[in-house]
Amino acid sequence: MSNKGFASSSTSPTSGNLSVNNTPQARPTGFGDAGAFDPHRSIQDQTVKKPIWSIEYYARFFDVDTAQVTERCMASIIPKQNFLEVMGGSPDLYGPFWIPTTVIFVLFVTSSIMESINAYMSSTPYTYDISQLTFAFGTIYSYAFLVPSMIWGATKYFGCQPDLLEMLALYGYGLTIWIPVSVLSILPWNLLRWALVAVGAGVSGVFLIRNMYPVLSRAEAQTSKVILILVVALHGILALILKYKFFAYTVTAPSDPPAA
Repeated sequence: MSNKGFASSSTSPTSGNLSVNNTPQARPTGFGDAGAFDPHRSIQDQTVKKPIWSIEYYARFFDVDTAQVTERCMASIIPKQNFLEVMGGSPDLYGPFWIPTTVIFVLFVTSSIMESINAYMSSTPYTYDISQLTFAFGTIYSYAFLVPSMIWGATKYFGCQPDLLEMLALYGYGLTIWIPVSVLSILPWNLLRWALVAVGAGVSGVFLIRNMYPVLSRAEAQTSKVILILVVALHGILALILKYKFFAYTVTAPSDPPAA
């Protein structure tokens, strides 16, 4: 009878492991009870004993392959599934770092190309404006890392039990749509560029709200509404900054040749 009672109380199907407490638990999907950097979290902590200031501690957050990153990028562009389920409880920092970095350089390159074309057509000398690159760095990295950290802090304060790593993943992968938008914005039609910015803001906005709503709904109705408005407002500000700073160029008509 005692053996039967022990078997019925065990929740682990793994054979050969008699200690339930020593069985590593998979990382739950969604915003769990413990944050990504919570010292009480048991995710991989039983197998990885590294200090938080060491490189080895953060290496596990970059342990993804090309297929996983591609799948997550596509899931952010076509937000049909729950993104936290797509990540399978294993959010990473690889995509949230390289995607914003790619967006920064694509913004700089595409805006520089269009400005150089305008300079050529108007027969004026052109020099690269390095301030465009530094502005892109400040804007995109602030949105990719500072904004989600602020949202995480607000939701943490109101007891929503957010996960910082998942929040960073949402914002990082949510920027994927701006890569094709930036490339297509080279086309010389301002109305089309407005439409592209609207599509980019709409797709990434739906992606964020859809995946953040479960954690925001854990707060009081008024509080969750205020945080949601903040998320949408910051997202809209980013779209407007991109439009007026990087996609606002006008095509200059070729200058007439000098009279003989």
